[in-house]
Amino acid sequence: MDYKWEKGVTKRRNKVFAAAVFFIIIVASVIFYRENRQEWMRYQRSYNEKLASKLNDPTYLKNPIKIEQTWLPQLNTTDRCMTCHSGVSNPLFVTEPQPFTTHPGDFLKTHPVEKFGCTVCHQGDGQVVVVEATHGAVHHLNRQLLTKEFAQASCAKCHMDIHDRSVTADIFPDAATFFKGRDLTYQYGCRGCHVINGEGGTIGPELTGLGSKTELAFFLIHDFQHVEGPHTMAQWIYEHFLNPQKVVPGNPELKFAATIMPNFGFTDEQAKALTIYVLGLRNPKVDNIPYDYIAVKKLAQTSPGRSSSMQ
Repeated sequence: MDYKWEKGVTKRRNKVFAAAVFFIIIVASVIFYRENRQEWMRYQRSYNEKLASKLNDPTYLKNPIKIEQTWLPQLNTTDRCMTCHSGVSNPLFVTEPQPFTTHPGDFLKTHPVEKFGCTVCHQGDGQVVVVEATHGAVHHLNRQLLTKEFAQASCAKCHMDIHDRSVTADIFPDAATFFKGRDLTYQYGCRGCHVINGEGGTIGPELTGLGSKTELAFFLIHDFQHVEGPHTMAQWIYEHFLNPQKVVPGNPELKFAATIMPNFGFTDEQAKALTIYVLGLRNPKVDNIPYDYIAVKKLAQTSPGRSSSMQ
């Protein structure tokens, strides 16, 4: 028998096997490294280090690194935001930068995370644990993340009475920018052309329920060609308030008429307030907020510290 040939084949097979094993080890090592160096893990380790330093207690360095998740069956949502925003309810982190900083105001006292979560107010994608997948302009999201004053647009989901002009920032201070926008719509006669919550003219499109539209639904019937900022619903509305003719100049080839809305010369702050107000024009059937979450005017008054399309 030709044992020399058989030994040669065996050696080649052993080399191929060794190379395959080496390759698998490298791939497994890379995967292991990446899995243990994920973004949210770095944030949690940093939070533990900061907490250990603030309390002068090194045992906090041993806190488990894990995804924090809140499942809210009543809202049919899952929020993992606190995986990165670990200090959101810790007053020791009030001066820390994002994502560690404490939530401003007393919102979490009246809106506990275990009942309300985060995305009912801030929208975005509560299931992701990667910054770029829900922060900024993310085009796969049905509803973009609302930050800072823009989160006030979600107040009307539950506090429907804030559309009543008798409810003001004195009663409901946490929606001050929303009220500025609401008052501007009366000051400039927006209801002369637009129907808003059952009142107004029909020259322009109805705005009732606009804030509950998805980004896709808004995108399909609006031209973003002349929008300079991120192509989101909020940005389109904001730039449209600043300069309607620039955003909707019309397109004869596509038979799109130019807007007839006049340029009121709004400042940036006025345009922002109006945008927040318009985004706060919600459709309860779309938002599908449970009945026991709906706050009535009396409740808002007894708790002073509580917190369509355009053309």
